[in-house]
Amino acid sequence: MEKVRELAAQYQQAGNNCAETVVKVCNDCLDLKLPPETLRMVSVLGGGVAGSGCLCGALNGACLVLGCLVGRTTPEEKTKAEVNQPVREFQKIWLDRFHATCCRVLKSPANGGPVSCGDLMADTSAMLIDFIREKKLA
Repeated sequence: MEKVRELAAQYQQAGNNCAETVVKVCNDCLDLKLPPETLRMVSVLGGGVAGSGCLCGALNGACLVLGCLVGRTTPEEKTKAEVNQPVREFQKIWLDRFHATCCRVLKSPANGGPVSCGDLMADTSAMLIDFIREKKLA
């Protein structure tokens, strides 16, 4: 997992936001072959969705990666429960680790923050790759 953390640091230092970093690290490490359009869509999710401080970009990016792996293209393909179950399971693991999903809360000194975004990106990437491999999703 040291390679994952180093790659996350490289993406962050290159100017990628939290969501971009997590998605790009997973794309590289899991050989997902995501098209450029997918990576472009992720660019608006940094700073808690366009800088609004809402849902953490790292978690949001992780959910999108899971969606790429377990999602559906039509309602007939899979049930909502089948699609949502692994995402909810990962969200719980993530929440148990970081105790909040809101970027603003994670960064707030009043809540024990600020959490280092660099650490959050690296940890989320590593946790997600472990989760995906453990569940044999890729």
